[in-house]
Amino acid sequence: MDFFILPSWLVVVVVVAVLTIIYLHYSKDNRRKFGLPGPPPLPVFGNIIDMFKYGLCGLDRHFIKMYGKVFALSTGVFGHFLGDIVIADTEMLKEVMVKQASIFSDRNADPDTLVTPFDQSVFSVRGEHWKQMRSTLTPTFSSGKLRRMEAMILKCANTLIKNLKKKAEAKESFDNSVWGCYTMDVICATAFGIEVDSLNNPNHPYVTNAERANSFKVTDPAVLGILFFPRLMKKLQHILRYVPGFRGVLMSFLFFGNETKELLKEREQAQEGHYNDFLQLMLTAHTMSATEVGDDEKEVQKWKKKSLTTEEIAGNGLLFFSAGHGTASDTLGFTTYLLAAHPDVQQRLIEEIDDVLQGTEPSYDNVSKLTYLEQVLNEAMRLYPVGFRMDRVPNQDTTVNGLFIPKGTCVIIPIYAIHMDPEKYPDPEKFDPERFTPEAKAKRNPYWYMPFGMGPRNCIGMRLALLEMKIILVKVLQNFTLKTCAETQIPLVLSTSNPMKPEKPIVLKVEGRNA
Repeated sequence: MDFFILPSWLVVVVVVAVLTIIYLHYSKDNRRKFGLPGPPPLPVFGNIIDMFKYGLCGLDRHFIKMYGKVFALSTGVFGHFLGDIVIADTEMLKEVMVKQASIFSDRNADPDTLVTPFDQSVFSVRGEHWKQMRSTLTPTFSSGKLRRMEAMILKCANTLIKNLKKKAEAKESFDNSVWGCYTMDVICATAFGIEVDSLNNPNHPYVTNAERANSFKVTDPAVLGILFFPRLMKKLQHILRYVPGFRGVLMSFLFFGNETKELLKEREQAQEGHYNDFLQLMLTAHTMSATEVGDDEKEVQKWKKKSLTTEEIAGNGLLFFSAGHGTASDTLGFTTYLLAAHPDVQQRLIEEIDDVLQGTEPSYDNVSKLTYLEQVLNEAMRLYPVGFRMDRVPNQDTTVNGLFIPKGTCVIIPIYAIHMDPEKYPDPEKFDPERFTPEAKAKRNPYWYMPFGMGPRNCIGMRLALLEMKIILVKVLQNFTLKTCAETQIPLVLSTSNPMKPEKPIVLKVEGRNA
């Protein structure tokens, strides 16, 4: 029987391990912490298994049905990436997003745990640092700047139309990657003043790195590392970028950060030329000397706050390359699919475009007159919001409608689940642009529709994204009708491992309108 007697030190280790697991299980159980309903968490892993079971898009919808519009989640010992509290209640959302926006001013993106240079972007920084950076970058998206960018966007659109004409003549199908080529060309031109022509140069490093940055899955080693062990990933990023499984995402981050620095250096050295783009605005904030500001102390202090470091410019360059390319591309893929699958809606939109534009080129001013196009895009983004989930973190203890929320709590706003709520949108799976007529919008609570977020920390590039999407949709429908084909997946199925991405490529055909 001596064989079954364990050494005393091993007994101690086992007891300590068991007690630690029990402690962690109870201390990380946010249902107990906040007095809210929610799915029971597993020891150590919390509700992470549920994420893999339902997917990030389906997770919130499933649990709202089970536990109501406010419930608790747990990520166990792995931080807060699933969120601590999920809020889909309209009045509470108004408090979080607007009334207490100065308190819920941060994202669940800690610069200390994010890979370089993304940690220095406007998406990641917090508090006063974020306010200063946001105020520096916001003028890039003024109506005047966007009007000056429309010629560059139109040039990119015309390049894509030429390629689609070849597809139409050959009766060939194409997949949603063509929209990624277009949005890549637009972001390169409007943000950095460079031409890429992605569709005809598929091996261009900008194209290949953008594909790597936007084709990740939740199950990829790099993504799992960033989610579960962010501090370790940050410390080891310079080594892991050479390790298979980690290389793709990390190397693409490094590439776009370095490219921004190189472009910045070239313009600093050239000291001539005038650019109306995102990089130039950042460069001006970076290089302007105090003597140029003047002697007024207030103006000097204002300049110091708006000045951007090289790393901040690189971080925002990376943000614009990745977010500006992927989000608009995905939305265009979903929108063109919906138009092809609903020819009656497409025909009505074609008639509006023909009637309003009379064959002229789309512009910042005339696309704003296309009310039905606005309805179609809004309904597409309701069904498929690329920003399907967002978070806010309070910078101090606060109370929202009687619920005490401590400083540092990760509050999740489940946008996709809100958009698909049958109480808000009857028959929510149905594509119906009539939901967004001016009359219908006026009757609807604004917190029922948030594809770009809400409040002061909404998407900074929203206006540019809408403009580039409207211009290419107008150009496409001035020249073609969109058609489904044998390879088109109907109905479209979303991937569970790659949030808000189609399970299979969206394959369509175009037919010339004059054919």
